[in-house]
Amino acid sequence: MNCGLCYFGLMLYFLTSNTFSYETSSFSSTLDYRDFAAGKFKDILTDSCYNIGEQQIERRNTKPEFNNISRSIKTEDILLTLGSNFLTNRTTSSDHDDRMVEGVYKLHILPNGPVSGAVCLDGGAWCHDADTCYQRSSTALGSSTCFRHDVHLEGLLSNQVKYNPDFYNWTSVFVAYCDGASFTGNREKPLKVKNKLLYFRGRRILDAILDELLRRGIDNASEIILSGRSAGALAAIIHADYIRSRFRRVTNASFRVLADAGFFVDAPSLNGTEIIRSVFRQMSSLHNSSTSLNHACLHAQEREQEWRCFFPQNSLPFVASPVFLVNSLYDLWQIAYLSNIRCVLNIKTCNSTESFHIMKFREKTLHALRSVFDSSNETAVFADSCLVHTQCVMNALWTKIQVKNVTIAQAFANWYRGGDEDRFRIDCIYPCNLTCPKHYRIKRG
Repeated sequence: MNCGLCYFGLMLYFLTSNTFSYETSSFSSTLDYRDFAAGKFKDILTDSCYNIGEQQIERRNTKPEFNNISRSIKTEDILLTLGSNFLTNRTTSSDHDDRMVEGVYKLHILPNGPVSGAVCLDGGAWCHDADTCYQRSSTALGSSTCFRHDVHLEGLLSNQVKYNPDFYNWTSVFVAYCDGASFTGNREKPLKVKNKLLYFRGRRILDAILDELLRRGIDNASEIILSGRSAGALAAIIHADYIRSRFRRVTNASFRVLADAGFFVDAPSLNGTEIIRSVFRQMSSLHNSSTSLNHACLHAQEREQEWRCFFPQNSLPFVASPVFLVNSLYDLWQIAYLSNIRCVLNIKTCNSTESFHIMKFREKTLHALRSVFDSSNETAVFADSCLVHTQCVMNALWTKIQVKNVTIAQAFANWYRGGDEDRFRIDCIYPCNLTCPKHYRIKRG
């Protein structure tokens, strides 16, 4: 959201391989939703800034158990720009925050492998009012000045056969997230807050990213997977048909979507407050998002109810692109910060009322999924009972969590290749699944 002279950037990074250990929750019981909206949490994958607003650089040690994507300074693929230092104007710019197209981390390219590409959109909640967007503007979720020089990703984006046997040799691209509205913003004039101009132009950022991917040769691909996690998964659902149409202008590549933890449920919090509805309603207005949402879904809504198309339960029946949903029936982040049941982060501390509502979240999720089950499109669902949020870029979850004796990786690959007759894999009631991470399981009764 900084309004100084910046550039459109393409950042290329290369993958080195190790393993991943998923031992503890990265969420904090001291945070609430507004903290996420403002970007006030320290585990943003692309973040290099330690203190919010003060822009102090965090010196993080690379952990050996992670895949490390670090910058190569010896090749021409270090840091390329779309026209060097390019100052955009207010009518044609693709900026939201600081006039820079978000970081596009190219993880690996194996020239001898098949010409196929996987594009992953990162997440990070949404900012929905002037205050949260202003605070967010000083973080990696609102400014490219905080982008890290390396990221740690696995799962679908891994180049190791043992973790990703079906897609390890694909060209993988990881797109950072900094527009605050799942790439839907289309507000013409910036908003001035405390002498800073905030830009809400996520849709133009998306278009610039697609332009760059096409310039980089994705039109030569025979297969394309659009994936995303959390708010990035929601973006993948919202923009699936639009992105496919952009690619189809120049390529006949097959196109499928993997949405990881992007199925946000339209449900009130523990005290009856409709947090997620309020966020989507305000965000749609502030960012001028409605024109970027699924057009068929928009036509099905009543006037001034267009924001409802942010909810996948309303938009997915209108999505023509094949979508594979990976979601927990007990989504940890949704329960903790949208249902406002913070004890789920340490479930043994929950009282009987909180435990009851946690268990009811499975029913709410399945009820919301009914529109998907009843639709005639190709959407598939892998819904496990683990207390997690996002699973497809972590080896330990991607390859270990099972529903009906099939892992996420196997289920997605089978669906992708057309060999899975079970489109809807629905898990049993918590805490039945012994393949879930141990620190989120409790002993039964």
